[in-house]
Amino acid sequence: MYGEREPSVVEAFAPSQREEKQLEASVESLISRVAHLKNALHSFIYKLENEYERLTWPSVLDNFALLSGQLNTINKLLRNEKTPSFRNQVIIPLLLSPDRDEDLAKLTEQRVPVFSHEIVPDHLRTKPDPEVEEQEKQLSTEAARIGPEVAQKQIQTLNKLCSNLQEKLNNPRDDRDAETA
Repeated sequence: MYGEREPSVVEAFAPSQREEKQLEASVESLISRVAHLKNALHSFIYKLENEYERLTWPSVLDNFALLSGQLNTINKLLRNEKTPSFRNQVIIPLLLSPDRDEDLAKLTEQRVPVFSHEIVPDHLRTKPDPEVEEQEKQLSTEAARIGPEVAQKQIQTLNKLCSNLQEKLNNPRDDRDAETA
């Protein structure tokens, strides 16, 4: 069409203001959900470490259900069609320093005190470590080698062992009485 110009490369690839706002809102929502999960996890760990004598199994299950629900909420948020894909976002470290960064340490609760050339590959990695990748490949190969009949037999054996163990755990007094007699 006459009078219309083609967008420049910068204009074609630059995110629109709407996309930026959507990304910002998604990140804020994600940060909020992760903070709730983190608080629930801290609370549960505190109970396990300090109130273990008063903990009951139903309360432990309630805590696991709460954590599971929060993880599911985060997964739904990430899979929502209105959430921009974080896979398309690029993270580039602008400043690497071997010196301790107090702001970074505070943000990460002292887990990452330095953002240096040693740490960046671990924190920005998108693939598993080569050793983990190799181990996963070996496990997949081994799993593919086992036939369905052998796998079913192994599952039945494992189920039988688990049933026996569960029976012993449910009836420990009967076993002790039989051993002392």
